[in-house]
Parts: sequence; C-alpha cells; structure tokens
Amino acid sequence: MDEILDAAEQLLLEVGPANGSVQEIARRAGSSVGSIYHFFPTKDAIVAALRARHEEEGRQVRVAIREAVETSADLPLEEFVNRLISPLADFVERRPAAFMLGALDAPDEKELAHKDAPLEEALRAALRHRDPHCSEEELDRRLTVFGTIGRSVADLIMRGGPQHRHAFVEEMKRAMYGYLLTYEMP
Repeated sequence: MDEILDAAEQLLLEVGPANGSVQEIARRAGSSVGSIYHFFPTKDAIVAALRARHEEEGRQVRVAIREAVETSADLPLEEFVNRLISPLADFVERRPAAFMLGALDAPDEKELAHKDAPLEEALRAALRHRDPHCSEEELDRRLTVFGTIGRSVADLIMRGGPQHRHAFVEEMKRAMYGYLLTYEMP
C-alpha cells in the first residue's frame, strides 16, 4: 500500500489531484490496476488515504514543534529557529503533497484554529518569553507573519520539485530567523 500511496503522491505533485489516473498510479507503483482496486475502490479513496497518512504525520510534527518550542525558548535565536523549523522542514521535504491535500480540505478557520491551538500556544509562549514587553496585539501580528512565511515557503517547496526542497527549507529558516531577529536586535 505504501508503494501505491508514494506513487500517487508523486503523480499528484506532478499533475495535480484532478489529472492523475489510477492506471498511471499503478504503472508508477509497479502494480496492476486490479491490485490497486483491491486496496482502493476509487481514486478518491487513494487521495483520502494520502490525507490520512499526512494528517497523522502532521500531528506528530506539531507535537515535535511544540516540544522544541517549549525547550528552546532560551537558546540563541538561530538555534531556536532551527529547532523550531526542523520537524516541519523534514516533513515538508518528505511529504510536500501534504500541503496540496490540506488546501483541498479547506477546513473552516475554527477547525484549523482548534487543531493547531496547542502549537500556537507554545509558539506564543516562546515568543513571549523571548520578548516579555511585547503587546498581545504585536504578538498576534508576529505569529501571523511567522505562519504566513511558513505556509508561503511550504507552497514553494511543494511546487519546486525534489531537487529544490532542501534549498527552500533553508530559505524558510533564513526568512523566519531574519524576521525574528529584527525584534531581538538592540
């Protein structure tokens, strides 16, 4: 099943969710169409299985980031950003289609906020720790910009192809570091 899902994910990245076929997934997985239908009755079922795999891995990434934030708030800024971004960077490099599939789900803002609330709370606490004099309004703005940087670069990673993923991850770290550095400069 993993070979089928890996083939489907790669095809999805290349041609988008609407244009891939079960026949092409089977060819890429080195499988017959019949064996694909044995596991997945439709192409939509393959996409749903990919979403489920990505959601579970995404949950693990959020936990790892939350733990990194909680244990890294006192570190020098570059190391703080690196520890914060590393779990996400690994996930994005390994599963770039997760963001494409997440965009297709289009959860409403309340659902999205609830899912990422513990992560946002941990990041808020770390940024508060790094700048105790920051107002709540300013902290909200920093979190929004920080998240926007992450989502925007994740989109570039998804569309950039495997040969560019690592470079874009490094650019994400650089952008987040540079943004936060402006608040920590004397």
